[in-house]
This record gives sequence, C-alpha cells and structure tokens, in this order.
Amino acid sequence: MHLHGWPTIFALFVWWFSTGVIIYLDGLPRRTFKWSMLGATAMFAAALWGLAVTRDDTSLRGAYLAFTCGVLAWGWQEISFYMGYVTGTRREPCAENCSGLAHFGHAIQTSLWHELAIIASAAAVVACTWDGGNQVGRWTFMIMWWMHQSAKLNVFLGVRNLNEEFLPEHLRFLRSFLRKRPMNLLFPVSVTVSTVFAAELLGRAFAGDATPFDAVGYTFLGGLMVLAILEHWFLVVPLPAAALWSWGLKSRKALSPAQIEVVTGFLGAGKTTFLRRRLAAVPPDERTIVLVNDFGEVGVDGSLLSGRGADVVELPNGCLCCSLRDDLARQLREIVTRYAPARVLIEPSGVAEAGSLLRTLHRPDLADLVAGVRITTVVDARAFLEDYARMPEYFEAQAQCAPVIVVNKAELVTAAELRTIEETLRPINPAARLVRASYGEVSADVWAAAPLSVAPVVTEQVAAGEPDPADHRERGAAHGHAADGLGYETWSMPLDDRYDEGALRSLLADVAAGAFGTVARSKGIVRARRGWVHFDVAGGGVSVAAFAARPTEEGRAVAIGRALDRAGLEAGFAACAVADGEARMPQASVAQAVAV
Repeated sequence: MHLHGWPTIFALFVWWFSTGVIIYLDGLPRRTFKWSMLGATAMFAAALWGLAVTRDDTSLRGAYLAFTCGVLAWGWQEISFYMGYVTGTRREPCAENCSGLAHFGHAIQTSLWHELAIIASAAAVVACTWDGGNQVGRWTFMIMWWMHQSAKLNVFLGVRNLNEEFLPEHLRFLRSFLRKRPMNLLFPVSVTVSTVFAAELLGRAFAGDATPFDAVGYTFLGGLMVLAILEHWFLVVPLPAAALWSWGLKSRKALSPAQIEVVTGFLGAGKTTFLRRRLAAVPPDERTIVLVNDFGEVGVDGSLLSGRGADVVELPNGCLCCSLRDDLARQLREIVTRYAPARVLIEPSGVAEAGSLLRTLHRPDLADLVAGVRITTVVDARAFLEDYARMPEYFEAQAQCAPVIVVNKAELVTAAELRTIEETLRPINPAARLVRASYGEVSADVWAAAPLSVAPVVTEQVAAGEPDPADHRERGAAHGHAADGLGYETWSMPLDDRYDEGALRSLLADVAAGAFGTVARSKGIVRARRGWVHFDVAGGGVSVAAFAARPTEEGRAVAIGRALDRAGLEAGFAACAVADGEARMPQASVAQAVAV
C-alpha cells in the first residue's frame, strides 16, 4: 500500500486540488491577481530550490518532495497564463471566417510568451536536477507539459466537451480558437502515446527488482500519465467531468443578464436624439450602459450621450457586423461582468444592418448575458422617399426585424408624405407598430415593446458556424470605411480652433447641397466664439445647437458619403476658424451679458 496505493492517492489529490485552486484564484476580482501572481512566483522559486535540494535524495520522502515540487513548478505556468500575465502577442478573437494555417498562427500568437516561458522553466527544472539520482520532479514537470500541449491541440482541432465555463472573463477571446466536434484525428494518437508511456512507467513501478524509491517514483509518474489519458477522454465522452471542480467556480460572480435595446436606422434618422429621450425615461435606480458604434475614426455620438445618466462605451471606426461582431461580443461580456447593468442600449452605425447585429446578440456564447432583445428602427421622414428609392433592400431589412418603427422628423413633411411612408412600411412588417415622432420624442408605452425573438434557423446557423446567406449583402452594405454595396467612404478631421458660427453654417449648407461630394451624413463638435456647439447634416438639412462639453472635450468632424472632396472639406473647416483674439469676449461684455 505504501509503495503504490498512497502515492496514487496523493497524485490524484494533488492533481485535483491544485487544478481547483487555480480555477478559484482565476475567478477572484482582478485586483487580487497581483498577489496571486506574487505568491505563485515565490512558490515557483521554492519549487526550484526543492528540486535542487532533493536531486540526490532517493528516499521515499525525496520522491514525495520532488513530485510535489514538480507540480508546484508547473502551477506557476498555469497561473501566469490564466491570470493574463504571460500569454501572447494576440489578445483578441480570431475572425469568424479565419481558418487553416492563418487560424493556427493566430492561436499560437495567443500563448506565444507562455510557451516560451514553459521552455525556459523546463530548462531551469532540468538544471536544478541535472545529474541527480532523483528525477521524479523533472519528469513530473515534463508530463504536465505533455498533458498541457496535447489537450490544447485537441480542443483547437475539435472535441465534444470544451469546458468553456472554466475560462476566466479576461480570456474569453480564446473561445474563438476552440472547436466543438465529436473527435479529431489527433485524439487517438494522443491517447495511444499516453497509454504506451503509462504502461511503461507503471511496469517499472511494479517490477520485481524495483527499489522502494523507484516503485513510488514511477507510480507517481505513471499515475500522472493515467490522469492525462483520463483528461483526454473527458474531452470526448459525454460525462459531466467539469463537476469535479465546480467548487473552484464559486469565486466567480454570478452574471446577471441584461436587457438589450437596439436603436437602428439609416444615417441621420435621429437615433442619438431618440436614445437621449430613452435615457431620460430610464428609472434612475436601474443602471444603464450605452454602447455606441460610430462610422468614423473619431466618434461623436458618445460625447452627445455622455452625462445623460448612463455610462457610455464607444466602438468607433466601423459598424456592428463582420469583423466587429467579436468586438461587440467581447465588449458586451465585459460590460455585463463589470457593471452588471439592468439594460444595455446599443446604437449601431447608420450603415449597419440590424440582422447582422441580432445574429451576434443571439450567439450561443452570449446566452448567459442577454435577458432579451428589443429593437426599434428609426426612419427619417424627410429623407425616406429618396433613400428608399436608392436602397430598398436595406430599409426592408431594417423594418422586417423591428416590432416598433419610429417615423422621426414627422413635423418636416406633409400629412400626405407621412401616409406614403407608412403605407410603404406597413406591408413590409404588418405586425410592427408605426409611431410618428418629432425630435425623437414618443409616448412612454413605446419603451415597453415586446422582446424580439430571432428565427431558430438563424440561431442554428450561428451555433454551427455556418455563413449566413445575407452576410455577403451585409458586408457590402455595412462597412463604414468603403462599403462595397453603398459605395460609401468616411472622412474625419480634428477641429482644434474656435470657429465662427455664421461661416460654419454657410459651410454646412454647402455640404448639404453637395458641394463636397454626396454627403449622406456629417456631424461634429466644435468650439465656437462663445461656447461649444454640435452640428448635424442629414437628409439635406442642417442643424447647429449648443453643446455642454466635458473639460477634456476635443473638437472634431466626421462625414460619410460618396466621392467626398476631402481636401475641400478640410479647407472649408479651416476657413471657418477665427483668430484666438477674436474668440474671446471682453470681460466687460461678460459682465453685461450676465446682468441682462
């Protein structure tokens, strides 16, 4: 019993307990990670010292100590990776359509420094035990390395049980490198090789001429190989093996899913104004996060929504589709985990299709974050007829998925035009509620629209990783940089000076009239002579209004459209700037203004 039984029990306990401890520490708040890492580093140093001290100790105690030190030395590798200290050059998910060698290369990038650290640590372990009679610790480390590499390759190639629940939140991006399938071709090779090694090691442990030290040492190593085989079978056999370490997950804060509200619509429809109204209607005790996705390299809508009783998170320079789908998923998980909001309001860029966004929100890996999805489509009544004539498929897709369609800027068109718009939209989505609005203002009952359910076929396609038939159209119609379908390009410019409002209005009128190309939308924030203003060009109209700027605010302008005259826009805005001396109101004038 003391030569085989107790070493087997000891190896099994150390394997099970150390794994659970690492899972538990990874689930603690991130502010504790530095202390865990400090403790792990001290433990690693102690383990190397222990291996050096016991390298010539061939007693039973020496075998136990060397085995324990080998496991502790490996523990540093696990903690340093899963706490995010030693990972790799890549910390973002792989694109959905990435495959083959490129996908494998991206996977290597996620743990490159970790793999190099393992090699360096293995060299240190070998150095500490070099030419010693006790090699139990060295081979313990090597077997743990083998278990790690083989299991990682198998989950990359595809296995049934990925055990994704054990991934800490800050490493969720690794999910894009895991593949779910019954088995892969490497699996039988891994199991066969491990079985051969396990048989060889256990054969030496039970050999008739084995010394007590050899019997205990080889039992430790053979037991580890058997556990490696068991771990591999856990990957493919439909057993709840993860329950073995469920106690380690108790340190993780339970996620409270959030209600997701999406406000979609074409450029200039009034989504930001509508969201400002929505924020005003949110109960103050319900935490709300606004996720804004602007079409330019410098966002504007985030500043317009800040200070409205909610935290604003920006995803600039693109639309919520294609390559930004994983960005949205990662950002949403971080938001729900960190802030635990009651709701998340999402304003996608005005060139994004709602279908792509909804498929992202209904991905299986986000099921624990999303309590329900509401979508509202905002339509610009003034520009609808012209825009619909150019892009009927786009507007039909927007209308089909929304239970509520807000016909905004209703005060700018005639009653006959409103009827035409409504009679265009109603056949597209007969079940939708059509609401007329001015400046994004609607009655309170509009916010209680029923959650939207995505068709099961869409969810199944996403779960299986199949390309959606609409993706090609969306990629063409949605890219803010140079949308192939719409032919749009974006322009942006920092506006660091003060600007004359009269000259600015004249310039914006020229922009709306097409003097600088076909501008579908332009907006910005600038510092005028006596304060900050934000401007908007949409649907052929221009608006300039006062803006309450933050102390750190920076002026900027963005535009999206076709055949943009970039040089002309830059020169136009530069011509609106005023000399610094002209921008300051004399102190006496300030006093007079206050007195009035």
